[in-house]
This record gives sequence, C-alpha cells and structure tokens, in this order.
Amino acid sequence: MNHKVHLAHLGCAKNMVDSEIFLAHFDRLGFSQTENPNDADLVLVNTCGFITAAKEQSIDTIFEHVEAKNRRVVVAGCLYQRYANLPEQMPEVDGWLRTNNYKDVRTLIQKLGFNTDGFTSTANQYERVLLEKNSHAYLRISEGCNKNCSFCSIPGFKGRMVSRTIESLVEEAQTLIDNGIKELNIVSQDTCNYGVDIYGAGKGGKHFRTLLEKLTELDIERVRLLYLYPLWLDHNFYEFMAENPKICNYIDMPLQHASQKVLKSMKRPGNGDRYLEEISKIRTIIPDVSMRTTLIVGFPGETEADFQELNDFVREANFEWLGAFPYYREENTTAFNLNEQVHHKTKYRRQRQILNTYHQMRQNLPSRIGQTHRVILEEKIDNIWLARTYFQAPEVDGVVYVKNHDGYTGELLDVTITNELDFDLEADPKV
Repeated sequence: MNHKVHLAHLGCAKNMVDSEIFLAHFDRLGFSQTENPNDADLVLVNTCGFITAAKEQSIDTIFEHVEAKNRRVVVAGCLYQRYANLPEQMPEVDGWLRTNNYKDVRTLIQKLGFNTDGFTSTANQYERVLLEKNSHAYLRISEGCNKNCSFCSIPGFKGRMVSRTIESLVEEAQTLIDNGIKELNIVSQDTCNYGVDIYGAGKGGKHFRTLLEKLTELDIERVRLLYLYPLWLDHNFYEFMAENPKICNYIDMPLQHASQKVLKSMKRPGNGDRYLEEISKIRTIIPDVSMRTTLIVGFPGETEADFQELNDFVREANFEWLGAFPYYREENTTAFNLNEQVHHKTKYRRQRQILNTYHQMRQNLPSRIGQTHRVILEEKIDNIWLARTYFQAPEVDGVVYVKNHDGYTGELLDVTITNELDFDLEADPKV
C-alpha cells in the first residue's frame, strides 16, 4: 500500500537540507509526498528552535496538525533538539525524530504501524528530495558551531562543529548537478571554519578554499558562499574568489553590529571602522562584489550612541542587501542574564530606523538599468520567468523578471536590465 506523507517545513536553509533528506527516506520507505495535509497518512513537522518567534511558529504548526486528528504527526528538527522534554509536554504527538538517520525513521514508521516489509534497511544518508523545483540547491558542509556568540542558542543544542569530508561533499554536489542543479549555495553555522575538526588548523579559510577548489572543478555554473564569519578569511581567499569564475562575487557576512562595546558583549570580533576597512579592501579585490549583512538591534546595553554608530555605519558601508532584527532574549545563552535589557518598543523603533537608513542608502547605489547579466531561469509564472543573477541569493534577495522568452528551468540566459523595482529587476533577453 502506498502511504502519503506531508512535510511542514520550518526554519533556515540548513534545516531545509534535513527536510529534503527526510523526504528521501520516506520515499524509500514507500511514502509519496502530498502538498495537502488532509490527504496525508503522516505529517512530518520539521521545526525551528532558534528564536522565540520561530519556536512559537513551530509549536502552532504542530498543534494545527495534531488537532486535525486524521493523520499521524511526527516532529523533528531544532525545537526537539533544543528541548528534549517536549514529548512529555506534547503527548498528542505520535512520534519524535532527533536525527535524520534513516534507521531511526524506519524504526519509528514501523512503531507507528506502517508496513515497511520489502523496503531496504539501509540508505544513503545524503540522498535528498529537493523541495524547490528549480535550478539551485543548498549544500550543507558542516553542522554545529565552535563560536560562542553570547546571543546565539545554536551551539547549545547543535554542539561543536562537525564537518563533512571533502569527498562526501563533492559526491553529493555531483548528484545534485546530475539532477539539473546549476547553482550550489554553501551553508553551515560556521562556514569559514570548515574542516578544522577533521583536517587540523587552517587559517584564513584554508580547508574551505580546498573544498571550493574541488567543487568548482565540477560542471557547475555557480557556487555561492553564505554565512561567512567576519574577519576570518584572509585577502588571499578573496583574491581566489575573484579569480575563480564559478564562485559568485557575492559575500554574505553577518556582522551583527558596529559598536565595539556591543560587539564585545556579543563576543564578536571587530568594530565599525575595522569592518569598513575590510569592506573597502574586499571591494578593491572584487570590484563587482555584492555584499549582504544582517544586524541585531536592541542588544542588552545598547545605548542610543551605540545605535547611532550602527546607523552611521549602515549609511557608509553601502551594502547591497541588509537585514535587521530585534534582539531576542534566549535562555541558555550568556546574554540572557545581561543587565540593561532594552525595551521592546525601543528595539522595534531602532529596527525600523536601520531599515529606513538602508532603504535611503540603497537609492544612491549605481543603477543597473542597461547592464547585461547572465541569469539562471528558475520558475515561470504567467509567461514571466523568475530568474537570479550572481548578486541575488535565493529567498533573501530580489529576483529578475524576464519577459519575452520561452525558455526552460535551469537555462542560462544573458539579459539586459530594463527597469528597477525596489529590490527586484525587470529584464529582456539580450538581443
């Protein structure tokens, strides 16, 4: 009998990789995927447990499916990894998965009464059913983090960094390419530090560079680097990026703040002046680089002077892409017990102000109208293609709307930018 599974996916790109591995396991166990939970025999809720808002969303999603009472509900992901006592608090849930291990999935499915006779007892741990039916995929190179940022809960439930071998990552990347993927987006909690746990010390991203050298030997159009820790990579690494045509001239570097006092309290390196110096050097080495950062406002002890320093930094740094978030007080982090907690209204006012400064600054960036860029076509809606350039990461940055073209998913197409729509662009195929 063919059973059906519905996936309720929550969380970041790293969690998406787990969701795709889970779906591959269920597929191997005879389950077909359904987008309609009402048609499902089992719903898998892959949760996020990073911050308060994500935890609340995860809990709401769990109870939404539990209350339907017409399917089994299994919970996996970060929320359960962070709070081991959840099964006691949610006895309504039918099953729990702490890892994406195939044997654990198979054992739980059997326990819930589903027949797995005739299905293999082993599986490739990194086999995936991709959630996004387009031309990019995420490649998670490690799990866990060796940093101890005072605001972050991740090391507390993910543990220290565990890197995958270069060989296994190249093998998985080749499988993704064989399935039509044109762009690999490299993700982890501690990307720059990749490999130090298995290959020994490596300053300036030594092992990460070795991995990228191997990945770019494959028949892939683009490799994009996400979650780069500030000031960890040396300038030789950026020169390597500039010289390798397959690596996107795109840097995602979550700086979090610019005030040295706040950064020190966050247990983060650097300060605004040091960051501006580094950004300037990167732009010199990679002239057409596109940079993204994320910032936290309202961290305990952040004064108006600290905030204005951050606001001035945003105005001067000229980030193409920026996100700003209020500080969330998370238990089991060293920042949880800090004095001088900032009032929530102040946090949201500062968030709005930072984003307003960013939007104002963005108006002064050079226009892209008339420029020619190579895009990858991803999805067609009402005869218009959604595509992305090297300076647009999936989900978080804008897209290019391409008109007047038939095309196919994954096609590489040179286009001329005809219009700017705030964060998105319009383009026609290059004549």
